[in-house]
Amino acid sequence: MQKLILCSLWTLCFSLSIFAQNNTVQGKVTDQETQLTISQVRITANKVSKGTTSETGNFSIRIENFPVKLTFTSDGYLQKTILLKKETSNLNITLEKEVIQLSEIVINSKNQKKLGIQKVSKISLQLRPINSAHDFLKTVPGLFIAQHAGGGKAEQIFLRGFDNDHGTDFAVLVDDIGINLSSHAHGQGYADLHFLIPETVQTADYYKGPHEVSLGNFAVSGAAKFSSKNKLHRNVAKLEYGQYNFVRALAMVSLLNESSFLTNNNENAYVAIEGTYNTSFFESDQKLRRLNTFAKYTLPLSDAHELKTSFSTFHSDWNASGQIPLRAIKSGLITRFGAIDDKEGGDTKRIHFNVQLSSRLSENTQLTNQLYYVSNKYNLFSNFSFFQNDPVNGDMIHQYENRNAYAYKGNLSIKNLLQIPNSTTSIGWSFEHNNNTIGLNNAIGRTFLKAINKFDIEETNIALFLKERIQITPKLTALGGLRADYFNFNVNELVPTPQQGNTTAFRVSPKVSLFYDATNNIQLYAKASVGFHSNYANAAVKNSDVNPLPKAIGYDVGTEFKIGKKFVGNLAAFYLQSDAEFVFSPDGFEFENKGRSKRIGSEASFRYQPLPNFWLDTDLNYSFGTLLDAPKSENKIPSAPRFTSTGGATLRLQNGINTSLRYRYLGERPLIEDESVLAQEYFITDLVINYTKPKYQIGLSIENLFDTSWREAVFYDSSQLQGEPQPVDDIHFTPGTPFSTKLSITYFF
Repeated sequence: MQKLILCSLWTLCFSLSIFAQNNTVQGKVTDQETQLTISQVRITANKVSKGTTSETGNFSIRIENFPVKLTFTSDGYLQKTILLKKETSNLNITLEKEVIQLSEIVINSKNQKKLGIQKVSKISLQLRPINSAHDFLKTVPGLFIAQHAGGGKAEQIFLRGFDNDHGTDFAVLVDDIGINLSSHAHGQGYADLHFLIPETVQTADYYKGPHEVSLGNFAVSGAAKFSSKNKLHRNVAKLEYGQYNFVRALAMVSLLNESSFLTNNNENAYVAIEGTYNTSFFESDQKLRRLNTFAKYTLPLSDAHELKTSFSTFHSDWNASGQIPLRAIKSGLITRFGAIDDKEGGDTKRIHFNVQLSSRLSENTQLTNQLYYVSNKYNLFSNFSFFQNDPVNGDMIHQYENRNAYAYKGNLSIKNLLQIPNSTTSIGWSFEHNNNTIGLNNAIGRTFLKAINKFDIEETNIALFLKERIQITPKLTALGGLRADYFNFNVNELVPTPQQGNTTAFRVSPKVSLFYDATNNIQLYAKASVGFHSNYANAAVKNSDVNPLPKAIGYDVGTEFKIGKKFVGNLAAFYLQSDAEFVFSPDGFEFENKGRSKRIGSEASFRYQPLPNFWLDTDLNYSFGTLLDAPKSENKIPSAPRFTSTGGATLRLQNGINTSLRYRYLGERPLIEDESVLAQEYFITDLVINYTKPKYQIGLSIENLFDTSWREAVFYDSSQLQGEPQPVDDIHFTPGTPFSTKLSITYFF
């Protein structure tokens, strides 16, 4: 009996020793200043990789022997190493932010946070001042925007030779809410970012081409994903005042940051309110008024579950001077800041409610579920042709919509599934239903004249995707998957002829990317993917000859590289072919299909840091687009940018002074297929200076530093002025911002 007891004790001690050799260390990594969690932090134990933190900043790693040196590394933060002597289940690591140093940038795919995201764009985002939500988009190399109505409408987006209109082939997401609105009253994929308060944004990810598996509708030329802050590390009060009676006020205040009344964990809540007024530089006051609110509540339900809820409202109204004909300026009828019809303008209201639940099911498994609701109401008064259709009353039209959208998204992420080492499998699913009433009326000075058409539109999108990341060899990583999208379009025409139509469509989109780490500082990549954008519901139902989901095939080859410790660059070439090239006709709610198209281009981005606090950057982009079904003499894609470039210099001093001098150049581009009419090139320089202290910040921004006369949005079509005997084909444009200054004062408390 004594021998049995001794053997049992020996066995127990041996088992405990074996268990002790595989101790688990669990914890969380947070930002030292903001106390927000940091995802995808790289963790090594005695210089051996142990993986990264999850999306919620949590980690769980196994350690064979103690003591052990744990090192935590993340771009934009100082590296931290600790000596851990025993296992723990509650290790809290805080990382200190640093001014981004190019010497710390990691090129190889094993250490990249997320493969496929434009890394150079992320560097740009950290270096450049952000004054509005659309400034985020400007940090994407090659992306240009144009405003049509003094800040009222969504911006026109240009990227990779695409005139994306207001978002037809460029996807935008905020907290995983799809911002592009299908079958919108003013165009397909209308993406208005003016509801987004820039100070609430925590991270931004950018993509080029149709290569990201988790992105479906509209993500052809590229995409942008924004995530809002979960917590404020300090309250903010900000006031901005600029020329042309520009006023903006912002308040961001934490509501909760103490122990939760629901659990023993910490909860956080804050609210942000932004108001803007601007008469602008046009001769007729634009009187833009915008009011945004945003509230977010974050609640850790347990160590494994976190709930996020947010609520946003947006209301804007404005006047506009529209696109003016070049001949009216040359004849002296108006100035370049004048108007033919200054009664244009509109108003828009948007509300969204969002709920996201993140669950860590195991050390290697993460599940997210999301529900959101969007309400959008929109009125727009425009006059594109002046007196061409109605010589007496004029051609003003009224576009309107009343939309309700409901969506559910889920994503399951599993590491090392089927015992495949260094792999991540993601399975995603989504359901979105849009119920929208849109219409078009004739009007006189914003007074209703006659109804032209009216539709009730229901559109449903069901999607499923499988995404896999596998490290095939120590130097070769594959990223790809398969996406399936099903659409149902239901159009009920109320005016002028009551009738109903319905159609369905299905699209399978395979995607694959390969990343090869030639050296520690050179990564080569190749991508091949299928993407799509959905058609306007009316066109999808009426036009049976065109697939409601035109396919786009994209190829990318390129390299990201680092030379020494001060130079980072990216070189790429791309090819994009689309099955349909649609042009929206806003005065008829119709699309003109110009047939198949292709775009071939190249890109180069360089970031250089000659001094610890000084950066230089430049982006060069070229694209050449043609219509494949048109004769060679008339096959150029209208409004498609060819050569563009952006760049500048950034200085950040330890005394709190930050300065950024930036340029943007958009070259000539054809406005019609035979290239006989070109849009004028422009070169604009902007300057921003900020002085930051712990309690306050003073900022000065100057747009168009050298007061260049330029045209922002440019079109070539027909119009007729009063007194003209017949319509005239002419260039119509919105003038770009003249020299303008803006002063801001921010108080932190």
